[in-house]
Amino acid sequence: MQSRIFKQTSALLLVIGAGFALTACGNADATQGKAANKGAEAAQTPTLQTGAVSRGEIAKIINSTGTVRPDITVQVGSEVSGKLLSVDVDFNSVVKAGDVLAVIDPENLENRVAQVAAQVENRRADININMASLKRAEVNAAQAKRSLVRREQLFAESAISKAQLEETERAMELADADIELAKARLEGSQSTLKQAQADLRSAKVDLSRTVIIAPIDGVVIERLVDPGQTVAASFSAPELFKIAGDLSKIKIDAAIVESDVSGLDAGDPVSFSVDAYPGRVFRGVIEQLRLKSETQSNIVTYTAVVGASNADNVLMPGMTTNLQITTNSKSDILRIPATAERFRPTPDQIKTWKAETTEEANSDVDPKTRERLTLLGLPATRIDNVLNKMADDTVALREQINDPTQTWRKVARMKQLRETYDDIIKKDLSSTEYQEYRRLLQAGAQTRDAQIWVKSGDKMRQVDVGLGLSDGSFVEVISGLEEGDQVITSIGSGGGGQRRGPPGGRRG
Repeated sequence: MQSRIFKQTSALLLVIGAGFALTACGNADATQGKAANKGAEAAQTPTLQTGAVSRGEIAKIINSTGTVRPDITVQVGSEVSGKLLSVDVDFNSVVKAGDVLAVIDPENLENRVAQVAAQVENRRADININMASLKRAEVNAAQAKRSLVRREQLFAESAISKAQLEETERAMELADADIELAKARLEGSQSTLKQAQADLRSAKVDLSRTVIIAPIDGVVIERLVDPGQTVAASFSAPELFKIAGDLSKIKIDAAIVESDVSGLDAGDPVSFSVDAYPGRVFRGVIEQLRLKSETQSNIVTYTAVVGASNADNVLMPGMTTNLQITTNSKSDILRIPATAERFRPTPDQIKTWKAETTEEANSDVDPKTRERLTLLGLPATRIDNVLNKMADDTVALREQINDPTQTWRKVARMKQLRETYDDIIKKDLSSTEYQEYRRLLQAGAQTRDAQIWVKSGDKMRQVDVGLGLSDGSFVEVISGLEEGDQVITSIGSGGGGQRRGPPGGRRG
């Protein structure tokens, strides 16, 4: 009996203990669930993502591709026709100016030279004949003149008739005409000789052109003919060889898209690589930016000519290069992440995160405007009148700029504000004054106005800044910020710890 009571009591205690254990486990799971929910809520709470204003280097890089070509390339052709008797060079042959590259059969041209030389001798013989004819005509004219003198004396003495005197006069006139005719024939034969001599020189030049020589020192990079081949020179000289000049200096024609042309100047440093030598970096400089554009698939590009050294001759004509052109570089300057300039909070984010402050963005008349007008030599009263008109005519526009609910439109409104200021100034200044004002304005054009959000406690405030050079990752700070300031780059969720698995997962 007692044994049965003991067993029943033990079973009851086991049941009660199991109940307590289940209750405890349930409470523990509930506690863990609440903690997990709080962690998830904390992870989803938005936070200000920031970047520091720091000192460093900014380099604006333009990426491009190009093709290696020799510094100088000469196409060697033939100005005469004929069969090639020999070709004395091959691909990669190193030649000096004057070296023989090929020889064309000279037989036809040698015959031509002989023919023209014979014509020259004939012309010289014609000259000799005509000179003799002239001398004979001069002798006859002298004889006719003496006869005329005697006849005039005889006629004066009434020894001959008038008809006889007139006959002698006609003989004298004919003798003079013979002289003129002989002179004309002599001049004609002399001209014919000059023409024949010119033809002979031309024939000799053509004959000399049967020997194709190298015009420059260099390397034969292309041979387009073989011995026995016939070349025909007509309106254009057929190309036989292509010679590259000194390959220790090469050029690269890089295609630059029109959006990258601004700021690209001769002398800008270039680094580039080729697939043939991975890991090796070559150096060069921009030598020329050509004005002629190329358009392909509606993309406009300009050719930048890069010059580089190739002392070890590892760069070959035709190699494709990947270039990085540094158009501007500054070191030890204040800079901010480029994402800070691009950050534009929504109106709701502004309402939540904007710090309470009485400061307003500096959208009033730019103080530099007064400085530029003063440099023009304008009297103070005139400057005040211009600035007052600028302020009065832009009240509504500046109110829109300061409206925190329209921050996303602020940059466009600032641009409109500057255009309005410029119109007012242009109307008030003379043409000469306005041109000088624009010159002063352009002198400071490297600085652009922007609005950056800066962390202020656990909130953010907007600051007007002057920005300069950008390389896509960082932006130069000209004014408005100090080293160490925290600028807002985005508003994102907090947390960032390791993700936990779901409750009730696998247990060991």
